[in-house]
Amino acid sequence: ASAAAEAEKVIPMGRGEMVLVVDDEATVLSITREALETCGYRAVTARDGTEAINVFTAHRNDIKVVITDMLMPFMDGPATIRVLRKLEPNIPIIAASGLMDHEKVRDATGMDNIAFLLKPYTTEKLLLTLDKALMRNAIAPATDKAA
Repeated sequence: ASAAAEAEKVIPMGRGEMVLVVDDEATVLSITREALETCGYRAVTARDGTEAINVFTAHRNDIKVVITDMLMPFMDGPATIRVLRKLEPNIPIIAASGLMDHEKVRDATGMDNIAFLLKPYTTEKLLLTLDKALMRNAIAPATDKAA
């Protein structure tokens, strides 16, 4: 098998899931949205936490995962994550940052179950992180019911 065929097998594609992408940098939003839509996801975007909450509320039945920048004006990532989790406790969230690490994200939000994506990220890293976040969510609710 060629290297391209090998890479094709490893990188998980979306299955039409809607992703909310939150970032105050327009370039990051457009590049991430384009990458997601090229790879089988649907994307909605927001430029800050306040806008993210409005978009999430409008599409809450469709949004399957949220990717949020941690450092934004108005309402930062940790505040956005706390509000989203109040609205929808099981929504998978991916925190994206070039300045914070996983430990700082945990400290800032007080939550363990948040995936982390180091900026700048490749499309491959984005897709692998998304796949993991969506898989974890598929397993978590069943575990809760069994308990």
